[in-house]
Amino acid sequence: MEGHVADDSEFSPTTRSVVVARLREEILSGRTPYGTRMRQAEIAARFGISTTPVREAFRELATLGLVEIHAHRGAVVLRPSEEELEHIYEVRALLEPVSAAWSAQRISGSEVDQAWKLIELMRHPETPDVAATLNRRFHALIAVACGNQHLSELVINLLDLSTPYIVRVVESSQERTERQTSEHEEILRACASGDPQRAYEASQRHLTQLHLEPGDAESQPMRPSFESRWLPLGLASLLAEAERPSKRRVSTRRKKAP
Repeated sequence: MEGHVADDSEFSPTTRSVVVARLREEILSGRTPYGTRMRQAEIAARFGISTTPVREAFRELATLGLVEIHAHRGAVVLRPSEEELEHIYEVRALLEPVSAAWSAQRISGSEVDQAWKLIELMRHPETPDVAATLNRRFHALIAVACGNQHLSELVINLLDLSTPYIVRVVESSQERTERQTSEHEEILRACASGDPQRAYEASQRHLTQLHLEPGDAESQPMRPSFESRWLPLGLASLLAEAERPSKRRVSTRRKKAP
């Protein structure tokens, strides 16, 4: 029926997830810019639902760090500060090398093929938004391939928060975009060859060479505040873990005869 607005009984968690996913994608792609005020009534009318599920969707977006909720004003899209971006990349530089090292022992052939296709698409993206989306998909694929759901979910959440920055990087310099693509190739080759240490180092190098101000000639490569000498202490154990037979692989051990 034209003009129909669904009541709460017609709304399911699945529908709410769709609303969250749609709004999240619009924020990350830049179609809903920083500072935009999203009103419950307008979003509800757009999706043909009541304001209750929209309010729940706003809360979830706030949990993800994408919006800030204001009483009687809806939700406002947040712009990460330089300090927040630096903190995000510091944590990414800690987590993603670990996931890359594990992925080097667990990634499947089909996942490797998918990653190469993403890299090829990143060479000539139609727009900065598309490039940022492809970048996120590549890093998310490597994270998921590590086989640890908790780790991959942490990485993907951080990817969402840093995606708007990637748009700025792509817009600022073609040379920098090409360098990032080359670094992605290095990470993937290490994973595909089953070399966890090389994958760890390639991922860490990629993340610590980013700039916070892509348009500023005086900007310096971002360096995490933690001391790099601490990393080898945990690297030995994670490499040992990565070298263990993955649960995703079929065991080649023969059963002992009874």
